[in-house]
Amino acid sequence: MPKKKKIIIAVSAALAFIILAVCIAVPCVYESGLLGGAHPLKRAKEGQIRVACVGDSLTYGYGIWGWSKNNYPTQLGNKLGDGYCVNNFGYSARTASFEGDRPYVADSLYKKSLGFAPQIVIIMLGSNDTKPVNWRGKEAYKRDYLKIIQSYISLDSVKHVCVMSPSPVWNVKGKPPYSINADLIANDVRETAKEIADELGLAHIDLYEVFEDKPQLFKDGAHPNAEGAALIAEAVALSFGRYNI
Repeated sequence: MPKKKKIIIAVSAALAFIILAVCIAVPCVYESGLLGGAHPLKRAKEGQIRVACVGDSLTYGYGIWGWSKNNYPTQLGNKLGDGYCVNNFGYSARTASFEGDRPYVADSLYKKSLGFAPQIVIIMLGSNDTKPVNWRGKEAYKRDYLKIIQSYISLDSVKHVCVMSPSPVWNVKGKPPYSINADLIANDVRETAKEIADELGLAHIDLYEVFEDKPQLFKDGAHPNAEGAALIAEAVALSFGRYNI
C-alpha cells in the first residue's frame, strides 16, 4: 500500500476516533451537570405562568447526574405541571456582588432572565460571594443583591418573588470546598436573604432548614445531588401554596 494512502487512512481513523469520543463525552458531561454554560431555555406557551429560577450552581444543578431531568428547576416544573413554564437561569460560580470575580449581572443569562418577562422569580445568590476573593462585607453584599432583586421587581410582568437562603456547606477533608466560607453562609448570607425578603415583603425559603442534618445529599459538600434538588423543588412548590400563588 502506498505510503500516502496509509497516512490518509491513519488520519481518517484518528479523526473518526476523536469524533466518536466527542459524541460520547459531551452528552456524558452534559448529563453530569458539568456544563455550566449550557442553558436550554423553553418558550412559554400561551396561558402558561412563567417562572424564572435565578442563581448560581445551586440553581443550575452542578454535578447532578441526569442533569436535564434532575436539576431543581426541572423538577419544580414537573411538580407544578403544564400550567407553568419554568426556566433554569442558574449559572455556576456567579456572585451577587457586582465586583465579584464572576458577577451574575455581567452574564447574558441575566439579561435573558429579564427578557423572559417572568411572572414568578425564585432567586438564590450568595454562596460564591463568601469566597475570600469576593467577600467585601455583609452590607456590600446586601446592597448589590438588593439591586438585582429590585431589577426583577421592577418588571411589569412580575407578580411574585421568592428569596432563598442558600443550603449549608459541609466540610470535605476538614475544610469547606471551593474556598466557600461556610460560617458566612450560615450567618451573614442566610440572614441577608431573610432581611431582604422581610424589608420588601417577599417570600422567603431557608434551605438551611430543608437540609439540616442531611450531609449525605451533598456529593462534594456544596452541591445537592438529585435527591437534594428534589427537596429544593418541593420547598419551592410548597411555598407557592403558602403564599397563595
